[in-house]
Amino acid sequence: MSTEYFSSAPWKCDACRARKFKCSKEHPVCSPCAKQGKTCVYSPKVSRTALTRENLTRAEDRVRDLESVFSVLLPHVDLESFLLSVRQGTLDQPVRATPPLPHLSPRQNASIQQDLAYQPATSPGSDAASHEDSEALPSAVDGFDWTEAVNLTALSDGMAALSIKPEGAGYLGATSSVVPLRALLRSDHNNTESSPSLQRHAQQQSSTLLSSVNFTNVTQNTFIDAYFQFYNTQYPFIHESTFRAQLAGANRPKGHSWSILLNTILAIGAWSIGDDESTMDDIFYNEVSRLCMDNSVFESGNLAIVQALLLLSNYTQKRDRPNTGWNYLGLAVRMALSLGLHKEFPKWEITLLQREIRRRVWWGVYIFDSGASITFGRPILLPELGIMDAHEVLNITEDALTPMTTALPVELNDPTQYSGMIAQSKFHISIKGLYNRLIAQPEPSAQELLELEQSIDQWEEAIPAYFQVNNPRVQADTNFLLSRFKLQWRTMNVRIVLFRPIILRWAAKPWKSDPGSCFESPEELECRRRCLGNARATINSISDYMTNNISSRLGTWYMLYFLFQAGLIPIIYLMTDPLHADAPSWLDDIRATKTLLTHTSTYNQLAARCLEVVNKLCSPVLDDPEPEVMLQNTDLFDETHAMYLGDQFDLGTMEFWDWSNNVLQGSM
Repeated sequence: MSTEYFSSAPWKCDACRARKFKCSKEHPVCSPCAKQGKTCVYSPKVSRTALTRENLTRAEDRVRDLESVFSVLLPHVDLESFLLSVRQGTLDQPVRATPPLPHLSPRQNASIQQDLAYQPATSPGSDAASHEDSEALPSAVDGFDWTEAVNLTALSDGMAALSIKPEGAGYLGATSSVVPLRALLRSDHNNTESSPSLQRHAQQQSSTLLSSVNFTNVTQNTFIDAYFQFYNTQYPFIHESTFRAQLAGANRPKGHSWSILLNTILAIGAWSIGDDESTMDDIFYNEVSRLCMDNSVFESGNLAIVQALLLLSNYTQKRDRPNTGWNYLGLAVRMALSLGLHKEFPKWEITLLQREIRRRVWWGVYIFDSGASITFGRPILLPELGIMDAHEVLNITEDALTPMTTALPVELNDPTQYSGMIAQSKFHISIKGLYNRLIAQPEPSAQELLELEQSIDQWEEAIPAYFQVNNPRVQADTNFLLSRFKLQWRTMNVRIVLFRPIILRWAAKPWKSDPGSCFESPEELECRRRCLGNARATINSISDYMTNNISSRLGTWYMLYFLFQAGLIPIIYLMTDPLHADAPSWLDDIRATKTLLTHTSTYNQLAARCLEVVNKLCSPVLDDPEPEVMLQNTDLFDETHAMYLGDQFDLGTMEFWDWSNNVLQGSM
C-alpha cells in the first residue's frame, strides 16, 4: 500500500499506546498494527481540566447542585444506595428508600400519598396527668424526625396548632398550641387521605407552583417597599436608610450575606402583599436556599447573616415550615452570641447607630426565640438576664439616629415603631421563669399557677400609658394598633397556656370510674375561670380588631394563631358540660370564633382548615336550627364522643393525656 494515501495522526493509536509501541501515526492504519493485524483506532485526545482551586470549587458546587436536584426529584431515595447500584450495575433492582414521611403542603401538592400508621404505645394510668403523658408520642424511634424540604403533611402549620399526629412534626411539648386539639381528636387509622376540602385547597396551590413568573412589571423595589411597610413596622430589625444605601451599592456586607439578606427581604415583602395563590416569594426563598448551600456562608459570621437568619425563621414558620424556622432561629441565636450582640461593650468605639442596630437585632432574636419555644412547647435556651447586659432598644423615631449622630436622642413618650419591640422584650424576660416552671417536673399545682401569673400582672401594669390600646396615638396608626393588639393577644395567650392544664384535667374527670375524681379545689376552679376569661377576652379583642380594621396578611396570620387557641377553650367546656347554666355563653364564644373564621376563610386557607375543625367538633349544636334548645339534650355530644374518642377504649379508666397519646390523634 502506498504511503501517499496515508496522513499522519498527531498522537499514537490506542493499540500502540496500550502496548507502549512506537507508533508510526499513519492513518488509517499504522505500521505496527498493519504488521500484527490489529484494529487501529485513534481515539480523540482527552481534554483534562487543570487541577486548580477554582476548578475544584466549581466542580464541588455542581455536585452540590446535582444532589439538591436529586433530593427534590426523588425525596425518598437514598443517594448513596442509588450510587452503589450504579457502580454495581444493579440499577434495575429496587433502591433502598428512606422511611416515607407524609409530605403534603397546601401550596405544593394536591393530596396525601401516604400517612404513617399511628400505633401508639399504651401507658399505664396514673392518678395525675403528667407532661410526659401530655406529649403525644410517635410509634417509631425516628418518629420525631421531620422534613420540610419539599412538602409537608396536610396539617403541618407554622402555628403548631394543627399538627395533630406526632410523626413528622418534630417534638411539640405539653405547652404547645396543638395540645388541646390533640385532646379532642383521634386518629382514624384506616383513613390515609385528607378531607376533600383540604385536598381542593392543595390542588389549587399545586397548579401554580411551577408556573413561570413574568417579572416584566415587577421590580424589587415593590417588594422592598412592602417589607418596610408591613413587616419592618412590626419587627424593626433592619435600619431602612442603611439597607437602601447598601442596595445602592454602599458598604455592602461581604460574601453571600448581602444577597441572602436581600432575597430574604424580597421574599417577605412578596409574601406580605401576596395571597395563598401567589408563589412569587418562593422564587426569592429558593435563591436564599441556593446561596446557603455554600458552606462558606456558615464559616463566617456578621450582622447581616444574623438579620437574614432571624427573618428567615419567621418567614418559614409562616410558610408552614415550623421546624425549618426553628433551625434558622437556632443559627441566629448562636451567631448573635458569637458576635456578642447580648453584650453592651461601652468602651467599644462604634457609632451610636451601629450600637443601636446591634441592640435591635439582639432583642429581635430574644423575642423570636422565646415566642417560638412557647409555641412549640420546647425549652428556652437563651442566656439568663444576668449574663446579658445589652441595653433595651430606644423608643425613638427612625430618623433620630444617623451614622453621623454623636449624642443620644431623647426617648419619646409617644408610640414609635420600636415601642412594641421594647414591650415584647420586657414581656419575654418577665415570663421566662414562669414558662420554665410550667414545663418542669413535678407539675405546678393550681395554687402555684395562680402565683406564677403575678409576673405577667406586674409586667402589664408597667406598660406606659402611651402604648395602651385606647391611646389616641395608637388608635390613629394602623401599624401601632396591630403591634399593640398583637401584644395584648400574646399576653392573654400565655395566661391561657398557663391555666390550660387545669382545664384539660377537669375535662377528663367525667370519664373516670372513681367518683372522688370529680372533686375540684377552689384554686382549680379559679384557674379554669381565668383561662376561660382570657379565651373570651381574646375572641372579643380579635373581633373588635377585625371589625374596625383592614388586616394585612401578617396581621391575619397572628389573628388566626391566637384565635384558634382561644376558641378551643369554650369548645372543651361545652363538650365536657353541655348542661351547665353557662353553656349558652360558651356557645356564643364558639359562634363568634366561627364567624371570624368563616369570614377569613374566604381568602385564607389556614382559616378554612381551622373552621373545619370547629365545625366537626361542634356539629351537634352548630348544625341545629335551635342550638339553645339542643343544649338541653343530655345526649348532645355522645355521637361526637363516639366519633372522636371511639368505643374501643375504656375511657372510664384512662387518663386524659392517655386519650391524647392513644386515641385522640386527628385524622383530618
